[in-house]
Amino acid sequence: MLLHAALFFGVLSGVTTLGAFVPGAIRARVWVGLPLGLALISLVAWNATILSRERDVELGLALGAFLVALALRLAMRRWSWLGAQLFAAATLASIAYLLYAASITFVVGREPFYLITSTLLLVLEVAALTLSLSYLFEIVDTTSRTSDRPHPVDSNYLPRVAIQVPAYNEPLEVMTETLNALAQLDYPDLIIQVVDNNTPDRENWTALQKRCEELGPRFQFMHLENWPGFKAGALNEATRRLPKEVEIVGVVDSDYVVRPDWLRAVIGHFADSKVAFVQTPQNYRDWTDDQYLRGLYYSYRYFFEITMPSRAHRNAIIFAGTMGLIRRSALEEIGGWNTDVVTEDAEASLRMLARGHIGIYVPRAYGEGLMPLSFDGLKKQRFRWALGGVQILRLHWRRLLLPGRGERLTVAQRIHYLLGNVQWFGDVLMFCFTVLLLLTALSTAMHHQLPIRQLTGVALGLPIAFLASGLLRAVWAMKLTTRCTWRDAIAGLQVWFALSWVVTVACLRGLVRFHTTFLRTPKLKEGEASIIKALRAAQVETLLACVGLAAAIVMLVRAPSLPTIALATLLGFQAAIYANAPWAGASAEGIHLTPLRRAYRASAQSTGVRPGSGAETLAVPVALALVALVLMVFLSIAAPPPPPEPGSSGQAAPVTSPHGTPSASPSPSPSPSPSPSSSSLPSASPPASASPSGSPPPGP
Repeated sequence: MLLHAALFFGVLSGVTTLGAFVPGAIRARVWVGLPLGLALISLVAWNATILSRERDVELGLALGAFLVALALRLAMRRWSWLGAQLFAAATLASIAYLLYAASITFVVGREPFYLITSTLLLVLEVAALTLSLSYLFEIVDTTSRTSDRPHPVDSNYLPRVAIQVPAYNEPLEVMTETLNALAQLDYPDLIIQVVDNNTPDRENWTALQKRCEELGPRFQFMHLENWPGFKAGALNEATRRLPKEVEIVGVVDSDYVVRPDWLRAVIGHFADSKVAFVQTPQNYRDWTDDQYLRGLYYSYRYFFEITMPSRAHRNAIIFAGTMGLIRRSALEEIGGWNTDVVTEDAEASLRMLARGHIGIYVPRAYGEGLMPLSFDGLKKQRFRWALGGVQILRLHWRRLLLPGRGERLTVAQRIHYLLGNVQWFGDVLMFCFTVLLLLTALSTAMHHQLPIRQLTGVALGLPIAFLASGLLRAVWAMKLTTRCTWRDAIAGLQVWFALSWVVTVACLRGLVRFHTTFLRTPKLKEGEASIIKALRAAQVETLLACVGLAAAIVMLVRAPSLPTIALATLLGFQAAIYANAPWAGASAEGIHLTPLRRAYRASAQSTGVRPGSGAETLAVPVALALVALVLMVFLSIAAPPPPPEPGSSGQAAPVTSPHGTPSASPSPSPSPSPSPSSSSLPSASPPASASPSGSPPPGP
């Protein structure tokens, strides 16, 4: 019955997803959305009744889906009916599947080793499906929700403002564009503070100082030599040196070109004394001529078009650094930027919200920067963002989880900040499932069986269905909110996947050590062929992709069967995830270098370089993973076989299909062609990378 319910709700979730694709349907008012939703529920129930001939069961499941959707719609009154039904169906499918998996794990199993491994698998599945639902919640909350009343803006409120431009070893060609744009800002009482942080080349920073002097008295230049604390330490010192009359501080990265109306358009929010910071989207320029850059651009946009609006509904946005303004008194109230956290901006916003302040998100871009032009630089940037998310969790988990420790944080704020940082671990889960699938393929090829809970028959289709529907929703949401093409949305998904291994390494390192050195990507040789550079920049990911593909092929050749095909499909998908890394590396090598791009390519903003950062290779985590893989293989071979599933006694177990008819599945006991075990993947939305964390919070 649990499997039957999981299949019913899974089909309903897929059908409702397709219904949401109809233009305007996801935002339709209740008198349009309710009839459409009821028609979709009726369609699924009608087909299920014809196929299964269990009318009462199908009608009961349909009624249950309707009632849960109704309750959710009443609780989330700003959601459309179709949005509520989509989230309700996906949630019911996930719960039914997990209950089914738990019944196999704890009702059938008796062997201690089997119970331990199967329980661990169940924990992974709970985590994966929870993260998947968190992504879907953001999508529904953004795409189906009616607009909130905007925060009032007082156009007559014009306090004194300082714009800080942190720089480290930046090319003068890039900085000149940024400073010229800042000089055009239409604002009466403004200081522009250029903060050069530890640039080793004296000629570089003195040229920048000269350019600031040429731009007039608005511009103040300061060079910090051997200054601790990276960007956070430099900005703390710069703020300390500001005149006391400065009330609002803004941050603009050294590659950003801002629009003249930026300050006048958003500064009026600070007339409300509760507002501590105002964030506008980070946006980018010079990307339309290249497919890889278009994908990278839309992978960044996902966070500011979907995640940030959802968080803004509950006063839970992050301060993302560049193109943001912050009240100086609120910053000083929390003790300034935290120099121990590499994403100091997001961490500071959590502390300000905990004091009862408000953060405002203005969903209009007022400036454009440049994106990393090398895959190495992109990996280092994403490593830092993911590491910062783990640091925030380690530093503030009590504030987010323990009753009475959150100061003035609301429950919704705690949940958003908790899930926003936990989403980075989606890529760690992806790696865990990859390892489990590799073990399954290896044991199947050797005609052994892993001592772990198995899925057989039609249940093997559920992970694939969850995966496919989740990916489809992510691409659709990106296309809907950014108005990009399907091809560009898919390219954005590819960029998320290309960074999966980097995020995994960052999360694991962050768990081991709070302070850790930054990612060191392989050093590239001048004059080396582009394809060789791409493979060297993604050597671990290439290895994982090749091993996964080879394992899938070997499993199919050695033990061909329908369950093996299903598992090979999942393993092939996992291999394809990591294969996107060499694709991204090769695509980045093929970017046409204009004079500006050539200058920016070597800048710290593009390469991810930080002053004084150390280096480590990826050898340690890779070696540990390989050792663990070998140990698990030997344990699986030595351990007793798993118990048969319900309804089987060493023979093929009849598994009820969604049509209610028994279908034969391979025997769960060892045999020359055993039934391979299955790991269930999450209903995949982008991995928290996909910040773009899945969509993880970006930093400057």
